[in-house]
Amino acid sequence: MENNFIIVEGKTYDEAVEAGLNTLGCSRESVTIEVIEEGKSVLNVILKKYKIKMSALRQTASITDQESLQVQNENGRFEFKTNDQETFLYIYPPKGNGSPVTSDEIALALQRKGIENFDIEKLKSITNKWDLHIINIKALFSTEPIDAQVIVEISKDAMSGFIILLPPHGGRMITKDEVIESLNRNHVVFGIDEDKIQEVLSQEKFYQRSMVAVGTAPIQGNDGKVEYLFKLDTKIKPEMLEDGKVDFKELNLIQNVKRGDIVARRVMHTEGIDGMTVIGRPIKAKSGKPVNFKKGKNVIESPDGLELIADESGQVKLVDDKVTVLQVFEVAGNVDNATGNISFKGRVVVKGNVATGFKIECDGDIEVFGVVEGATLISDGNIILHKGIQGNHSGKLISKQDIVARYMENCYAKAAGNIMADAVMHCSLESKNKIVVTGKRGLIVGGVVRANSEITAKYIGSTMATSTKIEVGIDPELKERYDQIKSEIELLHKNKANVMKAVDLLTKMSKAGPLPPDKEEILTKSISTNAYLEEKLEELEAEQLDLRYILQTLSGGKINVSSTIYPGVKLFIGNSMYFVRDQIQCSTFIRENGEIRIAPYMG
Repeated sequence: MENNFIIVEGKTYDEAVEAGLNTLGCSRESVTIEVIEEGKSVLNVILKKYKIKMSALRQTASITDQESLQVQNENGRFEFKTNDQETFLYIYPPKGNGSPVTSDEIALALQRKGIENFDIEKLKSITNKWDLHIINIKALFSTEPIDAQVIVEISKDAMSGFIILLPPHGGRMITKDEVIESLNRNHVVFGIDEDKIQEVLSQEKFYQRSMVAVGTAPIQGNDGKVEYLFKLDTKIKPEMLEDGKVDFKELNLIQNVKRGDIVARRVMHTEGIDGMTVIGRPIKAKSGKPVNFKKGKNVIESPDGLELIADESGQVKLVDDKVTVLQVFEVAGNVDNATGNISFKGRVVVKGNVATGFKIECDGDIEVFGVVEGATLISDGNIILHKGIQGNHSGKLISKQDIVARYMENCYAKAAGNIMADAVMHCSLESKNKIVVTGKRGLIVGGVVRANSEITAKYIGSTMATSTKIEVGIDPELKERYDQIKSEIELLHKNKANVMKAVDLLTKMSKAGPLPPDKEEILTKSISTNAYLEEKLEELEAEQLDLRYILQTLSGGKINVSSTIYPGVKLFIGNSMYFVRDQIQCSTFIRENGEIRIAPYMG
């Protein structure tokens, strides 16, 4: 191994390894890896990165050359093998500058085996050969003619059978049937190639190892699979026009199907085909695993079970890995007194406005072509506002995916995905990923804007020094949970204090004499309640400690301003704060060594 090495960090082990391999320009097989520090995460938040030491292995050409030289100077050798109840002498020639086996060495070995009266001259003649030589021991001391013979060998996996043809010594050539009989005696019974045997005999391929039997490998079965006849990737990608506006018309979010349309097909699994070794032993093949459709709402199986068919017209998509047809509920006008609140298991499209005080809640996407006033929109999918929301401090948008709007004013919005808009004014926004305000106006002014990883805008704040708070690197849900635990702990301490007052009072009373049954029962229950409260407090305080540590150590995320950020804006990255006192142009704010610093624009 080389003395040179690198130290690499990554959020995961695989990420660290990939970074190291890219740096060294090596493959996984040509390095050694040592884990220096294990990574740690809580609630999908990285507390500690993986740290590994990676070293590249030396090139092995010189070692190979040394081995090659050793092979070139190998001495000859011999051994005795028994095959088909007869003993054979194998004489291997030397390699390179090695010395050949001498007849004296073999003679001594024969004598030790108790074999006497052999023909020493015949032994000398075969030791002078410079290739592999195999001879029946009988030929060394018998004057009787010896017929041609075959030695049978079987590979370790029993998938190949071989013969080595030995020439006759004054006798006759062996026949094909006799070779097959010898193979059978040595348990080779399957896959015998009679044409190959005949070729070996006809061409007198003496002392050569010839494959004359081949087993059949098993054919493994294929797993069944489901082929979806619709696109699985439906990410929102609004088109940016030349004038800087965002085109919210061409989102292509809906994949419409009609009742009776085929939405998925099932490819059946196949059974495996067993194999066979040359010794006649079956090799079991694995059959493929069957697959079943995962059906959601408004789909049915075909009579043969091979297709999924839409049972209603609507939008087809995967919901919790189930093929589902979401019917679209369309409001031609406004959502107001004429419609009432809308609760729908599908996708809602509103061609008009959504009036103050009304609520839309659905499993699919919500798309509004008019203006949303002080209304509440809750969606398991995306929320798309072609105009925007004038929330009047009561409007709410809550999405489990993305929120896209032309403008957002005086509202609260929370998205598990991204929030994208052209202008944001006096809003409270929370995103589990990114907030992007880069349309023609690209303005964030007033309110509180929070995102897990990144916030990007053209302008933040205003010339009037409007109070604006920008936060990244803090999970809003994590912070909310921390505040919730804090309140619960305060309440538990209060309840525990009240319970202990009862315990102390009843304990003092018991010292003066036996308590009445009802008081005794209250004391028992109070002691049990106190134990429960202590256990619950211990559990919550431990979770609070973990969350506090996470919130204190979070430092990821960045804030991008492509044009101007104005005085009066407070920036938070993790637990670090930066107060903007002067106008700053085209910059990115990042956190390093516990402090927020200004870097060139990286948006």
